[in-house]
Amino acid sequence: MKNQIRLLSGLMVVVLAILACNSPTPTPGSNSDSSLYQTQTALALTLTALNNNPPAPTQQPPLVIPNPTETPQAHTFTIPTETQQPPILATATDSTLSSKQIQDKIASANILIYEDIAGDPYYITFVSKAAAKVGGNRVYVGDAMGTFMNKLNSSTKWDLIIVASEYRSAISGDYWTAIKQQIDNGVAVIAEVWYLDSINSGKITPLLDECGIEFQKNWYRGTGFNPIDYDMYWIYPNSPVFNTPNQVDNFTYTIPDPWMGDAGDFLQLAPGSNSLILASHSNGHKTDLGLLTSCLDGRVLFQTFSSHDYPSDPMIKLWENYITFTLTNHFQFVH
Repeated sequence: MKNQIRLLSGLMVVVLAILACNSPTPTPGSNSDSSLYQTQTALALTLTALNNNPPAPTQQPPLVIPNPTETPQAHTFTIPTETQQPPILATATDSTLSSKQIQDKIASANILIYEDIAGDPYYITFVSKAAAKVGGNRVYVGDAMGTFMNKLNSSTKWDLIIVASEYRSAISGDYWTAIKQQIDNGVAVIAEVWYLDSINSGKITPLLDECGIEFQKNWYRGTGFNPIDYDMYWIYPNSPVFNTPNQVDNFTYTIPDPWMGDAGDFLQLAPGSNSLILASHSNGHKTDLGLLTSCLDGRVLFQTFSSHDYPSDPMIKLWENYITFTLTNHFQFVH
């Protein structure tokens, strides 16, 4: 701005000098004298005004400093509940095992498997096939209930106990007392029990209470049912249960010749429960209509539908994920 004023002043001085040099000597009282004088006076006044009163600088908008107690609206955000994922591991100490350490422990894990469908040649033994893919020291008792109880009460230090009970009257009563004792000692458990409607008030109750889960209602399949009504939805699709080591998509009911009657049971979370419904009969239901439920920091899984109601290959992959998931959490808990 100062440079502009100096330039303008210089131009006016030059103009005044030209006018003074080129004008004839005026005769006092003549019109030309008066005009020149007025012109020179006007230029001089203008120059003086510019020097003494430079134009005001362009004003900048005031800097507004927000109140430190207020959060600007543009920076406020909330993580949607739907994106929250369930906890993956349970740890008994501040440190966790590496993936390599977990793999080594799983390779030498002691796994007890009861699969009552083994006594029926019509069915594929999903659990034994999935367990063979995982490895470990597997004790497979098939449908031998007496042997299963003896193994539960043996001195063997189990890492995982699997109860794949697709026959409704198979495992009940004292079996659940023995299984709960194993869980309280840190052992992982996977239980396929789709007959909770008939045993939920029995000796399995203390385990359900400890998990913070409750029997909600029976799931029934009647004549002329709509297959769409028996699809299943993953509530936490990013959970390792559905992705490690296999990616398994939502289940669609496609059995060509299904049996009528009991299709399973729905579980709901008790008030204040830390358990997670991983798969539900209805999309988005996180606290009820549960068909696959995780509790005790992922060491225990309850599957309350029949494995053989869904396609074999995805089901075997899902069982392999179950085993990997519960053993991982078990070893993080007990290491």
